[in-house]
Amino acid sequence: MNFHQRAEAAAASELERKPERNRERLEESGILVVDKPAGLTSMDVIRVLRRVTGARKIGHGGTLDPFATGVLPILFNHATKLSAQVMDGIKEYEGIFLLGISYDTQDITGQPLHEPKPIPPELDLEKLQTFAKSFEGTISQTPPIYSAVKKNGRPLYDYARAGESVDVESRRVFVESFRILERCDERRVRFYVRSQKGVYVRTLVHDLGQLAGCGAVVESLQRTQTGRYHIDEAVHLSTLKYVSDIKSHLKPLTSVG
Repeated sequence: MNFHQRAEAAAASELERKPERNRERLEESGILVVDKPAGLTSMDVIRVLRRVTGARKIGHGGTLDPFATGVLPILFNHATKLSAQVMDGIKEYEGIFLLGISYDTQDITGQPLHEPKPIPPELDLEKLQTFAKSFEGTISQTPPIYSAVKKNGRPLYDYARAGESVDVESRRVFVESFRILERCDERRVRFYVRSQKGVYVRTLVHDLGQLAGCGAVVESLQRTQTGRYHIDEAVHLSTLKYVSDIKSHLKPLTSVG
C-alpha cells in the first residue's frame, strides 16, 4: 500500500466514523490541541469534531497539509475569536526529506518532476547544514502552486488542478532556524524548522534541493509546536468520540496569551 492509499484509508476511516449521537452539545469555549493524522485536511478534522460536539462555532488555528501530522489547535465557540492570535504563534516542525528528486507539490503526494538524480559526492552533512542556514532570517519565498494561497479570489491549487498557468508572487517570511539534524542514509535527511506564520516548510526543502543541484522533497513532516501548544499535549483524533472526551482536554481561552 503506497502513501496515497494509506492516507486515503486513514481519511476514510476517520470521516466515516459515526460517533454515537450525543444528547449533550459542547457549550464550553476553549482550545483542543489535536495531533492531526496524515491523510486528513485541517477541515476534515473540524468536520469530525463538529459531528462529535455539535458545537455552534468551531475553527482551527493554522492549516496543516494533508500529508503532515502534528499540532492542530481546534477552537470551540468563543475561542474562534482568537484564531489570529493562535495562528501568529511560532511554529516548530521536524521531518525527513529525500535528496535527488523534486515533485510538483513539493511533497511526496504529487508527481515527480524528473527522474531521481545521483547525489553529488561533495554534498555531505556539513554542506547540507550550510545550505539550510542560508535560508534563515527574513527571506523571499514563493508559495507552492499546490497551496491554499489565493490569487484573484481563487486558491492556487485550483489553477494547478485545472492546468492553468498563473503568476505567483513571492513574499517575505521569517525562518528563525532551519537545521539539518542527521543523514539517515544517502538520500534521507532529518531536519528541524522553527518559523513564524506563512512559511511553507516543503518549499524550504524544495529550494534547498535546487541550491544543492539535485532536488529535494519532503517525505514526512510533523508540526511539534504552535505558539504555547506542544505535541506532548496533543490528543489523537481517534480517541475523541464523545463530548466528555473533548471537555477533559479543553484548554481555557487564557492559554492563548
